Amino acid sequence: MTSLPPVPSLSPHLADRLAAALRAAPYTPAALRGIWGVDADAALEANDPAPARRACARVLGTRCGNARGAGAAEGAEDGAALAALASVFLLDQPVEPRHLAAALGGDLLDELCAAGLFEECPVPEAPLRSVLALTCHPVPVGVPRRQRPGDETLLLASDHGTLTVPGTLDGDYVLGYGGAGRTLAEITPRERVGFAADLGTGCGIQAVLLARHAARVIATDISRRALACTALSAMLNGVADAVELRLGSLYEPLTETVDLLVSNPPFVITPRRADPQGSGRFEYRDGGRTGDAIMREVIEGAPARLAPEGQAVFLGNWEYGEGRLLPHEWLEPRAEAQGRAEAEGRAEAPELAGGEPEPAAAATSAMVIERQRMSPAEYARTWIRDGGVQRASPRWQSDSEAWLDDLEARGVESVGFGWVRLHRLAAEADAVSPVRSFARIETGPGSNPAGLASFLDLRLGLLEWLGSATDAELEATAFVLAGDVTEHRHLRPGAEDPTMLTIEQGAGLARTFQADPALAGFLGVCDGSLTLGQIAAALAQLLDADPAALTRQLVSQVRSLVPEGVLAPAEA
Repeated sequence: MTSLPPVPSLSPHLADRLAAALRAAPYTPAALRGIWGVDADAALEANDPAPARRACARVLGTRCGNARGAGAAEGAEDGAALAALASVFLLDQPVEPRHLAAALGGDLLDELCAAGLFEECPVPEAPLRSVLALTCHPVPVGVPRRQRPGDETLLLASDHGTLTVPGTLDGDYVLGYGGAGRTLAEITPRERVGFAADLGTGCGIQAVLLARHAARVIATDISRRALACTALSAMLNGVADAVELRLGSLYEPLTETVDLLVSNPPFVITPRRADPQGSGRFEYRDGGRTGDAIMREVIEGAPARLAPEGQAVFLGNWEYGEGRLLPHEWLEPRAEAQGRAEAEGRAEAPELAGGEPEPAAAATSAMVIERQRMSPAEYARTWIRDGGVQRASPRWQSDSEAWLDDLEARGVESVGFGWVRLHRLAAEADAVSPVRSFARIETGPGSNPAGLASFLDLRLGLLEWLGSATDAELEATAFVLAGDVTEHRHLRPGAEDPTMLTIEQGAGLARTFQADPALAGFLGVCDGSLTLGQIAAALAQLLDADPAALTRQLVSQVRSLVPEGVLAPAEA
């Protein structure tokens, strides 16, 4: 296991100077791509730093592994500053002080060494190594920007991870900006709010982004190391004054209600057993609960922490198996959830059934989108690899057995992963009923120029509208077909009539829907000029169908297509 050095404590002034030096380099994803090219960039995405390290070594004229970069001039200046910064902060390579002094300035380098950002400098020209990763990332679409110079790029402090660290990670390891963090950032609402909170902040990515559109942000974590990294991330991004750090688990430090609550909680389902290897557990991903209990705790606890009209956004895992409800049902009254489970052949075991929900939960909409479902073996393999355990090692075998034994003993058939969006309704919103929605997508999402969060905002709003709209109201509504929707006709060679019709969308969640001639005809004339009832009457005459039956069919199909963004009410 890799032990971690202390997180250095930089003053706000020193952090500001470091951020300015990184911006001046410029330390940005696009500039780094210019150093090492698209192929090395793709290798980094696949957790392989070798091509990028080689490219930086070539620029700096230093050794990379056992090979010297060909064609590099000693002390080459073209791109050397950027290569030095990328090597020491992203690729975890020691860099000679002269290169870092050229990139940062000699005085700043000396102060950073004194503050502990670089490992000690025992002799002149001895290579220096950063004790933290300082990485750069593009700001997700939809997040406010251009509030200050250089804020199109995020600068984040975390520990060097499996990209560069051989062997199993330390249990106190602070995760950087990975795929889950990017996803949470992309699905978070970005309207301006007064008060936001980030539970389990880690390196601080969500808190830093929230500070761009929230007047006040609370960032919590059970790890002091994570809070120290978040403090540095906030300073590097110029939002330290807006972010308050609190130590504690989940909702314990959050005593106020908030307008926006986000969390990428430690949701990984981990076997609860003694660890003979002495490796402990990874705080950034293991919440110390059995199964998916921590996700249920996060979801059930959210409504009471949301102000009216407040929203919550989570990532998480949930278990499938006999006697288990899905996340969108965890806020329902027991009888309602039991009835739904029984209707779908998922009768809940009595010991798993919760009591009646709090009033806040009963008035909160839940929208769950499942992105992936894994078998027990696939799930175990994913998270053992994530911890840096060497494949086929004794530790790998031991962990695999522990994971599979745990999932089998508790009757877990598979594990889902996805997104959870909650919306607490306003106290006076008597006309709107909370919705419980679950969707599974295996591809996508699609192209959403305004950002994925914007589409999810619309989807949840439309679900709530549909939940309160009667069939008669839908029949009297005119709809407009989205511009990204296409119809596909599947024919056997030589046939005149299609054997299957599908409707496919390019935006939203990029879903495909089975269609029939009546639905295809209806969608083809949805331009907002005629109501559903008027179009149904015309189609019934054209197709020689019963008007009432065809109207009921179209109303049912519209209820499915509107939340997906295929159709929208003309007045929306």
